[in-house]
Amino acid sequence: MMIDYISGDREDEIRFVVDGIDAAFANTLRRTLMMEVPVYACNEIVFYNNSSPLYDEMVSHRIGLVPISTPFETEEGAKMVTISLEAEGPGNVLSGDMVSDDPEVMPINDDFLLLKLGEGQSIKLNAECKVGFGKDHVRWQAGLASYKNYPIIKIDSERCNVCGECVKACPVKILVMGEEGVNPENIIKCTFCRSCEEACKRLNEDSIIKVTPMTDKFIFKLETYGNMSAKDLLNTALNVIEKKAKELDQLLNQ
Repeated sequence: MMIDYISGDREDEIRFVVDGIDAAFANTLRRTLMMEVPVYACNEIVFYNNSSPLYDEMVSHRIGLVPISTPFETEEGAKMVTISLEAEGPGNVLSGDMVSDDPEVMPINDDFLLLKLGEGQSIKLNAECKVGFGKDHVRWQAGLASYKNYPIIKIDSERCNVCGECVKACPVKILVMGEEGVNPENIIKCTFCRSCEEACKRLNEDSIIKVTPMTDKFIFKLETYGNMSAKDLLNTALNVIEKKAKELDQLLNQ
């Protein structure tokens, strides 16, 4: 297996190509990225006072879905972190008002609106944050991952009359007119719509351009919720898969 990054200017989003795997492993990687990476989230909340317009359950739900930063290589069973919140109205209560007893485990952003307090209203609580997995609840899901097959675009240059119909039909504009004919560029944007093939078929008995998917090469898009960087999330997921593979190998050899 070989991984090549094709973009990564943002810490929370990357695109990469994985070569030398099949669809089953590609889906395993996708599910691991979303479901098997351990991250922190607020799980249990103790209220000492809540005179806000929202019930305790509604406040708990909102706090539970606030992404919490998770240090790289955090493992299941890591120490529990307590985050406290105390505020009085009138005014907005934001995620930045949450105070953690661990500076490395805290809301990723100070601007998430939790609730609004009116005159004379207040709230005071402690939230216990622990490490969990997206397969148990969405609050522990670190990000979203998707993949598609790597495209192969072949053009029969000897038969192509350079009419340009396929170029016009391509919705993502990856086909360009060159001096010697039509050339595909930035083919990772291909969506396999095959509009180019249909446009060519209207002028010829069979299409001169063919779009086919590779079965052992895939393009991934990974976007995190901010708990960790996209590359850390990918590395953690690969470590999880490697650990499970070793455990399975040990069981099979017993």
